Amino acid sequence: MFALISLINIRFLSYFYSFFVHWPRYRRREKVTTSDLQRLPLPYIKIQITTRGSAGSTEVIRRGIKYIMRLAYEDPTFYGHYLNIEVVTESEEQKQLFEREFVGTPVPVYVVVLPKNYETPGGTQLKARGLHYMVEMRRRGLNRKHGRTVIVHYDEESVMEPLELRRLFRYLALTDKKLTEGPIYYPLEYRDASVICRAMEANRPIGCFECRDVMEKGIPLHLHGSNLVIDEDLENELGWDIGNLDGQPFIAEDYVFGVNAYLRYGSSIFGWHGSVMLEQPPFSFKSAFRQRFRWIIGVLQGMEMMKRTPMFSQLPKGLRFRLTWGTRYRITTFALGLPAGAISLLYLMYQYAQFFLRHQATPPMPLPVMLWMIFAGFLWLNSIFIGAWYNISTIMHLPANQGIAEMAKVIAIAPIAGVLESSAAFWAIFQWMRGNRKVSWKPTPKTAEADKVSITAGGGQ
Repeated sequence: MFALISLINIRFLSYFYSFFVHWPRYRRREKVTTSDLQRLPLPYIKIQITTRGSAGSTEVIRRGIKYIMRLAYEDPTFYGHYLNIEVVTESEEQKQLFEREFVGTPVPVYVVVLPKNYETPGGTQLKARGLHYMVEMRRRGLNRKHGRTVIVHYDEESVMEPLELRRLFRYLALTDKKLTEGPIYYPLEYRDASVICRAMEANRPIGCFECRDVMEKGIPLHLHGSNLVIDEDLENELGWDIGNLDGQPFIAEDYVFGVNAYLRYGSSIFGWHGSVMLEQPPFSFKSAFRQRFRWIIGVLQGMEMMKRTPMFSQLPKGLRFRLTWGTRYRITTFALGLPAGAISLLYLMYQYAQFFLRHQATPPMPLPVMLWMIFAGFLWLNSIFIGAWYNISTIMHLPANQGIAEMAKVIAIAPIAGVLESSAAFWAIFQWMRGNRKVSWKPTPKTAEADKVSITAGGGQ
């Protein structure tokens, strides 16, 4: 128990080092107005939403577009010149709906349907197939802009508030970084999610402090596909035709893209833009489990691909070690929450049995060990507190008593939620080690109703 918790605690220390020492760089806080942007050399900005068009996706995509329009109506002429939205979908019905609904808006909305028979040269599947189709269309001149252009990648449910968009645009006008990210919080449809899922999502915002460190150092131990901003020239050059691994498609196309970008251009192109994106938690534990399972399998695929790349073997030995074992450490500590939690529970039950049944007190652990374990618990508790606060305070604006009650509820259920979340990572690593590496792209349901249908339908990861 001590060894497992120590491994996890060392990672928590890296979170909190970033939290306390580099917090000013984590999130952009400046007040940026449209007038400020008009005085800057703004690039052209394409917000791309890639979707399968599955049940529930239309509602959440519409919400994200409407938030962008709130910004656009501040100055329709200005934003209409620099900004547009591109939706890549597999649904013809969705295309017709969005084109009717957003005709005449200040920011144009282009909807591209991915042909059913489209194949990439490398046989890429899943989400990367749709991403690469847009790359091919742009290479042929689709919506071409004459000047620097950047692509802001949204997931289906992603939302950026007008102020965060202005902050992002200001950053893009002043940076030379070609591949950047920012933090993500999870307040959308918050109350529709189960309390287990709300507690699981409280783990995630503190992890973005590590993401900032990763992106600023330019070592792609991790990459998330939403709130990912890429210069169009770089994306068009690299593309998303990532192929497959031993006949199985890549499920974490964002991580693979980051690895390919690093191997080609090194760390100097990476950066952290610090503008917050809002998303929503899964509605049920089953959906959350599938989501976490996909993450781990996807990263394991990406690492295996990276090791087979000729450019990887040419890197210095120390850098190769950092790229592989740094990521392995991250996913291992994620998975270790299951055995650590289980052993801790057994130890606690043993203590209670000794005290209440045999009326004997268990001998205390050595003082340094006790202090270290207390410190680990303190860091873990604070990580949950910080994440829950970010999630519920962003746009919900709950009365004080409701906010306190929600925080208490999340913290109370967090030990169980943490073990359950870690079980997905543990199961993914177990399946990977035994050679079961089959993957599929089943996006997490975006509405409570769609989630109920998904659970009823059943199926694997």
